[in-house]
Amino acid sequence: MPTDHARREVEVAAGAERVLATLRDVASQPQWVPAIREAEVLEVDELGLPRTARFAAATAVGTDRYTLAYEHSPDGMRWTMVEGRLQTGQEGDYAVESLGPDRARVTYDLTIHHSLPLPGFVRSRIIAGLVDETLSGLQERMAAST
Repeated sequence: MPTDHARREVEVAAGAERVLATLRDVASQPQWVPAIREAEVLEVDELGLPRTARFAAATAVGTDRYTLAYEHSPDGMRWTMVEGRLQTGQEGDYAVESLGPDRARVTYDLTIHHSLPLPGFVRSRIIAGLVDETLSGLQERMAAST
């Protein structure tokens, strides 16, 4: 089964704690992640951080529905897919590095496993575009909320 991966980093005009709070507010992702149409937190941990969430996302071949399980660290969050419709697996990671009180670097690492019969160059373009659009959406959200 094909596996596709992309990793990008950007600097955002917001402190690391505010960036982390935005990333962890997965229910608001449809407001700033272009591909996400629906996001619902199913379970939270003892700190109120998302433990599992269900999503509907627009893809090149229709809407994908999937559930992610999250782990949180002081400087980021990572996830793995619990179940999905088009994807057979997904692992992701946001790492946030403070660059000062009003600046942070965000690294987004995403791997998607699927069984779609698309050429490799198309799949690479799709996942790179997804990561780039997500980080651009985050930059815009942080700039708009200052």
